[in-house]
Amino acid sequence: MTRPKILVTELLGPKGLEYLRQYADVDAHDLLPPAELPGLMDHYDAIIIRSAHRLTRELLQGHPRLKVVARAGAGVDNVDLEACTEFGIAVINAPGANAIAAAEHTFGLLLAVMRNIVAGDAHVRSGGWNRAAFLGQELHGKRLGIIGLGRVGRQVSRIAHGFRMTVSAYDPFIAPEIFQAHDVKEVKKLEDLIAESDVLTIHTPKTGPRLTEALLRRLPQGAVVLNVARGGLIDEEALARLLEEGHVAGAGIDVFSSEPPKPDNPLLKLPHVVVTCHLGGSTHEAMVEVGMMTARGVLEALNNQTPPNLVNVPIPDLPEQHLRTLDRMVRIMGHIFSRLNPRFDAPLVLSTSRSLNPSVLPWLKQAALAALLQDRVDERVNTVNALLIAETQGVSLLVEQDYRGDEEPRLRLRLEGQANTELEMAVHQGVLTLKKMAGIPLELPWPERALVTRHHDAPGVVGRVGTLVGRYDINIGQLYLGRRGPHDEALMVLTLDTDPPETLLEELANFPDIDAVYAFSGF
Repeated sequence: MTRPKILVTELLGPKGLEYLRQYADVDAHDLLPPAELPGLMDHYDAIIIRSAHRLTRELLQGHPRLKVVARAGAGVDNVDLEACTEFGIAVINAPGANAIAAAEHTFGLLLAVMRNIVAGDAHVRSGGWNRAAFLGQELHGKRLGIIGLGRVGRQVSRIAHGFRMTVSAYDPFIAPEIFQAHDVKEVKKLEDLIAESDVLTIHTPKTGPRLTEALLRRLPQGAVVLNVARGGLIDEEALARLLEEGHVAGAGIDVFSSEPPKPDNPLLKLPHVVVTCHLGGSTHEAMVEVGMMTARGVLEALNNQTPPNLVNVPIPDLPEQHLRTLDRMVRIMGHIFSRLNPRFDAPLVLSTSRSLNPSVLPWLKQAALAALLQDRVDERVNTVNALLIAETQGVSLLVEQDYRGDEEPRLRLRLEGQANTELEMAVHQGVLTLKKMAGIPLELPWPERALVTRHHDAPGVVGRVGTLVGRYDINIGQLYLGRRGPHDEALMVLTLDTDPPETLLEELANFPDIDAVYAFSGF
C-alpha cells in the first residue's frame, strides 16, 4: 500500500511528527510562507496547519488527492468547513488537548487576582513590606459559576472541588448526566448562574454567549470575572466600568477581542486586573498532546476511520474505544450489505438497539451511508459528504431505534419490506459478532478474512468447497452455516488465514448449487 503524503505548514512538535512519519511521508516546515501553499495543494493527501494559513474555498477546490486537513489547535476558524464537507475533505482539530493547561491557567489567574500576587510581587521588588495593603480572599467556600461545561469547563470543576468551592454551570448543550458525573449543579438560565457566582469563568467557543454589561451587572458585589477561552466573549469596556465602580472586584483575562490588545484598552489600566498573552494552552505538555492528537486524527481519517476529533461530522459523545468499535461495525456492515445487495430498490432502514444513546443517530446515519456507497460511486465518499452523495444517488436511509433485543450495542440493516436482506451485528463482550446475513441467522465473531457462499442447501456443497480451498493451500480456521430451511437458500462463512485469489472465487462460483461467492477482508 502506498504511504500517504502529508504537509505540515507550521511547528507541530517532535512527537507528533515522529508518529506521523511511522505511517506517512511528511514534509514539515517551521513556517511555510502562505504564498507558497497554493502551489503545493495538489501533492498531498493531508495538510496540517496552525494559525498562519487560511484554507478557503478557492484554495481547497480542485484538489482530488486532498482527503484531510487539520488544524493543530482547538478552533477551526481559518478553515472553510462548508467547502470541506462539500468536497469530502475531513477536518481534524485538537479539542481538549490543552484542557488541563487552560483549566490550570484559569486558577493561576484566579489566585493571582484574589491573593494580590502580581501587585504583591511588584511591591516587594520595589522595597515595600506592607502586608495589610494586600489582604486577599480565599477560594474556599466561594461560589464558582462556569459558562460552558465542555472539556475545559469540566477540568475547571475538578480543580474547584479541590479548593472546596461550590460549583454551578450553564451549558444548554450538555446532558444532565454530565453535570451529575462532575458534581456540578446545573443552572438552566445564564442570568441565574451569573447572579449566584462569586467567581464567573467562561469556557465556550466563539459562538458562546457574550457577557454584556446588562449580564455582568447581575454579578454579586465583589465578584471576580475570568476569561481563558476566546476574545470577544466579554464586553471589555463594560467590564472595565464595573471594575472602576467596584461592583466587580477583579478580573483575570488571558484573551482579548483584539490581540494584542490596543494600548488604550481600559482593562490594561486597572489595578485589580491580571492579564496574560493568550497563554491558557501554552504548556510543554499541552503542545505535545496537541501534536499527538492531531497526528492520530489525520492518520485515522486517511484510513477511512472516524477519529473522535473529526470536526465536520456530528461525532457522538462516546468513550473513544466505544466509538472505534461502533465505527468498525458500521463500516463492515455497509460493505457486506452493499456487496450482497447490488440494487437498492427500496429505502434503507438501519435499526439500533436500546443500548445506543439517541445522540449517536446523526453520526450513525452518515457513517452507514458512507460505508454503503463507498464501492458504488466513482467520486470520493466518506462520512463527511455521505449525505450529499446519497441525495445525488437517490439513496435514502432511515435510522430508527428498535427497543427489541438486549443491552448489547446492536445494528440491523435492511431494505424496507425485504426481510431477506436483513444484516445484523452486535458487540458481544467487546467482540463484533455477526447475528444475521441476508435474513439468515448466524452466530460468529467477525474475522479478519471471510469467504462467504450463498448456495442451495444440498448434500456435498460444504465438502466440495472445503476441498477446493484446500487445493489452493489456504487454511480454514472456522466454518459457520446458516439456512432458511431444509433444501432452501443457505449461507456458509469460512474464516481463512490468507486472502483467497480471484481464480478460487471464480471456480467456486461455477460450482453447482452455489449462487454467489464473496470475499471480505481489510476491516
